Amino acid sequence: AIPPFMNSGAKKYQSNLVTSHLINKNYVCMHLYWGTEKEAEQEGCLLKEGANALVTYTIISGADDSFHVDPESGDLIATKRLDRERRSKYSLLVRADDGLQSSDMRINITVSDVNDHIPKFSKPVYSFDIPEDATPGSLVAAILATDDDSGINGEITYTVSEDDEEGMFFLNPVTGVFNLTRALDYEAQQYYILTIRAEDGGGQFTTIRVYFNILDINDNPPVFSMTSYSTSLMENLAPGSAILNFSVTDADDGSNSQLSFSIASGDSMGHFSINNSGVLSIRQPLDRESQSFYSLVVQVHDMAPLPASRYTSTAQVSIILLDVNDSPPSFISPKLTYIPENTPIDTIVFKAQATDPDSGPNSYIEYSLLRPLGNKFSIGTIDGEVRLIGELDREAVSNYTLTVVATDKGQPSLSSSTDVVVIVLDINDNNPLFAQKLYRVELDENTLTGTDLIQVLATDGDEGTNGQVRYSIVSGDTGNEFLGFLSSPPSLSFHTL
Repeated sequence: AIPPFMNSGAKKYQSNLVTSHLINKNYVCMHLYWGTEKEAEQEGCLLKEGANALVTYTIISGADDSFHVDPESGDLIATKRLDRERRSKYSLLVRADDGLQSSDMRINITVSDVNDHIPKFSKPVYSFDIPEDATPGSLVAAILATDDDSGINGEITYTVSEDDEEGMFFLNPVTGVFNLTRALDYEAQQYYILTIRAEDGGGQFTTIRVYFNILDINDNPPVFSMTSYSTSLMENLAPGSAILNFSVTDADDGSNSQLSFSIASGDSMGHFSINNSGVLSIRQPLDRESQSFYSLVVQVHDMAPLPASRYTSTAQVSIILLDVNDSPPSFISPKLTYIPENTPIDTIVFKAQATDPDSGPNSYIEYSLLRPLGNKFSIGTIDGEVRLIGELDREAVSNYTLTVVATDKGQPSLSSSTDVVVIVLDINDNNPLFAQKLYRVELDENTLTGTDLIQVLATDGDEGTNGQVRYSIVSGDTGNEFLGFLSSPPSLSFHTL
């Protein structure tokens, strides 16, 4: 019979199946013997001399180029470094042959683990985005590391090795899950960088950086640098001119901090405009005389993407228009007046009145006469009172046209003028005058009754009833022998009776 194999790697026993556990390194795995059990028990497990010493050992199958058996000594040797993570079990079929007979034995080899791998993270770096309104206690991130070793050597524990002094995050040491421990505030801190350590049970470890980027939530309103603003400007400032630049801040970021401005109220005629840079400008020409003061409400809101809520803020803006002398005086007094021709000197004939919608010195008015006529009239510079300074004679001049000039005190000054017609009213201050002082008539004594003898004519420089002439015979006709009667134009004809 063929002697059985003997295994010198552990307890010596007779078997055609050997199971061995080997650690992960190069060394002689075991020594095989071929002989009887009695021979195997000899000192040093040396083979006896004789036919049994001529045994040759070979591996029939299962070596996978990882094992070699010495054909003479039977030493089973690992030919290369074993890698349990690549292959953890081998099943070798080894044959012993003495030239005449042979015997096969199955050797099952399990490669035991050595902690020769460090933990590996699934990514070279981790980056997580977290909205700043994330609820404390919520799961915000997870990392993963693996270890190709087995058993305790492959069990990984996660720890935060540095950079979380505020204790903002809790890292589960087993699962690698991060939970938020406190409320975030993007405006206070925009990111966190933690160094995480993954360590296996054999003490091998690796570290990695984990970045937490805090995402802004629109939770801050725009803020004006002042709650109210005031300014004054000249009314002739050109359209397009900037008059105020609002400083507004929003602690949020991105579109949540982009701003849009508008005029909410106080500018019904659209005299002003404001752009999204916060510059308030003149849109249309201004006129202090039409409106001298504006009270605007300027509104700003952020541009958070809809349907998210947008925050709005307002500020009060007071604008005072300063006067420019752009309005000449305007007369409001009548342009026609009447005065009796016997009006005493220094009598106020009429009062010129003008107004100026400008303000301050630009509205102060002085009066003058453009061309004084015959030194008959004068005007008060301040009060505009026109006085008679010379005697009137309607029969000489029946009306006067005075040009009154009103001039403001602006720089440069503006003026306007008006013509005032002064009508001189008649007074019965003229006697009728005959065309001749003496009329001579010669007639025959036999002149018939009713015969026209003479026509006399008298005129009166007055007008109206004052200028109408009545005739009568006041003397020289004691016998009433003559008769006079009026004709048209007014004259007196004499007839015999």
